[in-house]
Amino acid sequence: MKEKRKNKQRTSQGVTLIALVVTIVILIILAAVSMNMVLGDQGIFKKAQEGANSMHDAEVNTQVGFNSITDEIDRITSGQNEKLVIPGPTPQPPTGGTEMDDMTNGIIEIKWLSGTSNNVSSSPNAPLIKNDLPSGTTMEQVVFDEESSLWITGTEYSYIAGTGSSDNTASHWANARVTKDGVESYFVWIPRYAYRIIYFDSLESKTAYQEGTLSEEEAVEQEKIIGYSDSRGIVDGHGRRIESVTSESNTTHTMVSEDYFMVHPAFTNGVNNGYANGEWDREIEGIWIGKYETSSVEGNDNNALDDVTTKTAKVQQGISSWSGISIGNAYIVAQLFQPELESHMLKNSEWGAVAYLTESKYGRNGTELARDDIVPGLFGVTGGGEGCYITYPKQSSTGNVYGIYDLDVWNTKPEHVAAYYNGEDADEEYLSNGSYFASKNGASSKWVTTYNSSWAGTLGQAYKYGDATFETSEWHEDSSSLAYKNYPFFYRGGYHSIVDDRSGVFAFEGGKGDADRCAFHIALVV
Repeated sequence: MKEKRKNKQRTSQGVTLIALVVTIVILIILAAVSMNMVLGDQGIFKKAQEGANSMHDAEVNTQVGFNSITDEIDRITSGQNEKLVIPGPTPQPPTGGTEMDDMTNGIIEIKWLSGTSNNVSSSPNAPLIKNDLPSGTTMEQVVFDEESSLWITGTEYSYIAGTGSSDNTASHWANARVTKDGVESYFVWIPRYAYRIIYFDSLESKTAYQEGTLSEEEAVEQEKIIGYSDSRGIVDGHGRRIESVTSESNTTHTMVSEDYFMVHPAFTNGVNNGYANGEWDREIEGIWIGKYETSSVEGNDNNALDDVTTKTAKVQQGISSWSGISIGNAYIVAQLFQPELESHMLKNSEWGAVAYLTESKYGRNGTELARDDIVPGLFGVTGGGEGCYITYPKQSSTGNVYGIYDLDVWNTKPEHVAAYYNGEDADEEYLSNGSYFASKNGASSKWVTTYNSSWAGTLGQAYKYGDATFETSEWHEDSSSLAYKNYPFFYRGGYHSIVDDRSGVFAFEGGKGDADRCAFHIALVV
């Protein structure tokens, strides 16, 4: 009996050992399977890594797709070679700025704008040509043929930036010819742009900045920049508002780039602000400016309005300017020139748009224009005399035949522009010379700009940005005198005499508006 119990005990122990081995084997197998599931090619870690990689790839692809969409939007809205800049509100500058004692060492910097937007562009707007004009009238872009010395049909043009502080004569601004009933007139394209002015403490500092040996940051740090005129208004070198400049124009304007550039008002819509700064009735891509002062086919005397309206205006070189005409009659003649092109007499803002581009690196790069006294004894001959626009092009805004002439005149009084003092004390006798548009307390429009300055006021209080008065006062030693009650109309360009040489593109003064040897330029909007 005992023997049987002993055998049974051995059998139980054997079964237990086998079970243990089997269990261990199963655990090893399970461990191997688990390890493979975690670490193998199809394991959890591998799957997790692939998931992470897929997520990263998805993020990259999403960003690439987003960038592609953004690039396409940029291309469509701003053009292939343009940089899209989202305009934003200009930060309000603090008050208490330091007055600038001398604002004559300034530099005007330009940024081109795309279409009618505030988007900064690498190139200027192409010139606009209007084809659907009345029968007998045509408009075409032209270029100068050096071999024949004639203007021929062509579309080439360039707005090239000058370098350093030297005169720039490389730009070939776009030109157009308007032919009406066989009479040719010539115009120059001023594309839409934004600007700012930097004022330096000396000519040496200004030149160093132009030459690239002094950066803006260094100039501010060394107190060599004494102020700016930009989207903040008139501010000192540290961006603080100068409180003594009290004009409404010294309020902030739309900033079109990170360094406070603002759109020149001549290209902007002024409907909502009463055309206070010489704006137009819509956003525009550019302005066509008469290449020369205006003349008449039938003769340049003033005559009665009925006689003036039957004459044919033209814009050509080498002929007498229509300088025997009152400001009111000049205003009418300019509007009758080509109504379909919204022709009109230049306003202060448009004169300023020409002056600023001329002064910039895309024009003469800070070089003063030569005056047009080419042929002694000639009085008010467009372009300085017959053929002188070719032989003496330094008088033009580009220093070559592609620019605008008669901006610095000889032996005539300054030019009429559509801008005047509208105060209650304005001389009624003289205001009557511009009665078609001027009156006491008269309002600005897209055709004319009013000023409410007075002789007792300061130039800063009469300031309008972009009009080439306060911002550029006495640059190149040009005359600087406000229109006021006794001389209510603004004159531009100055004039020369034996003892006085204060004319130039930045010259301005008050006048009577009468027909005393004062000429005018015509502008067109397409």
